[in-house]
Amino acid sequence: MREVSKYKLSSLLATTAVFVIVVVCLSLAMWQWQRAENKALLLGQEGVILTQEEARLEAMFADSVDAIHSAKFKVSGSFITEKVWFLDNKIVAGRPGYDLITLFQANRLNDVLLVNLGFIAAPALRTLPNIRLPEEDVELELQIKSKDIKGFTLATQPAMSTKSHNLLQYLDLSYFSTITGLTIYPFVTYQLGNTVAVAIPHYKAVVMSPQKHRAYALQWLLIGLSAAVIGYFLHQRKEL
Repeated sequence: MREVSKYKLSSLLATTAVFVIVVVCLSLAMWQWQRAENKALLLGQEGVILTQEEARLEAMFADSVDAIHSAKFKVSGSFITEKVWFLDNKIVAGRPGYDLITLFQANRLNDVLLVNLGFIAAPALRTLPNIRLPEEDVELELQIKSKDIKGFTLATQPAMSTKSHNLLQYLDLSYFSTITGLTIYPFVTYQLGNTVAVAIPHYKAVVMSPQKHRAYALQWLLIGLSAAVIGYFLHQRKEL
């Protein structure tokens, strides 16, 4: 009687384990496939080049910012040179440093652009870099990021250093508006192009291609199906 009970218990546990594995694998497959669809959409948006006519740009910025996420545009204007921040914990080509953040007043645009100019290597003594922005008008090629601006962080507020108030842990649009008193467009822009100002651009809107996500989806699907087949045959053997 005990042997029968043990057999039923082990059979139940094995079936449950196989069921859980199959469900998890299928869920991961669906998640990766959805990620592939999202990345394909993002690549489509990344290929959008916005008009350089300021009036039309202003109208686009006033509409849903999600619709222009990852779009690119060129704009001329000047930096607000006294407004400089350093986004901490960046590593590019094995070198630690910061992303250089500043404000840009574009010609004939009403509000101010928050711009990530790119990577600045950290000085040897881990002090903040000494940066001087151009005072003359410049033309920037920019890419918009209107989603997941904060990103993953354990920090509880953007600026946590008591010694360096321009050292940031993450980007928060309301933080910049509050401390500057300026009206800032509800997105971050990233410097692109070969003719760059001050820092080294390194932003990539799409890190993993849709094809890789689909490959991972297929992988998880096959693992789930394999687990189901193995579980089925093990159950059949026990029934014999």
